[in-house]
Amino acid sequence: MKTALKIIGGIIATLVAAVAIFWFGWLSPPSPESVCENVVKVTKAELDKQGASASDSDFAQLEKQCIASASKEPEFGRGIWVKKLKCMRDADDATALGKCDEIRSM
Repeated sequence: MKTALKIIGGIIATLVAAVAIFWFGWLSPPSPESVCENVVKVTKAELDKQGASASDSDFAQLEKQCIASASKEPEFGRGIWVKKLKCMRDADDATALGKCDEIRSM
């Protein structure tokens, strides 16, 4: 009987550990600040490449809107939302940033 309880306890502990790893590994979003810092950096680089410019207040407004958007968790589809945020955080250029909007499923 004790052996069976140990086995059941081990199975339950393994399931709890798997859920925790999944939650913190895949469903934990990056900070909105890191996401938006990269979005602003990529946007500045793209404007410089095109020969256009924007004021610092425009970039501050962009960052403020981005942080507000990135901070709002969806009611459904958390995995897709996290995947988009990670894509936006890791984008190197405007093309990669644009592809983040195309993420629809895991």
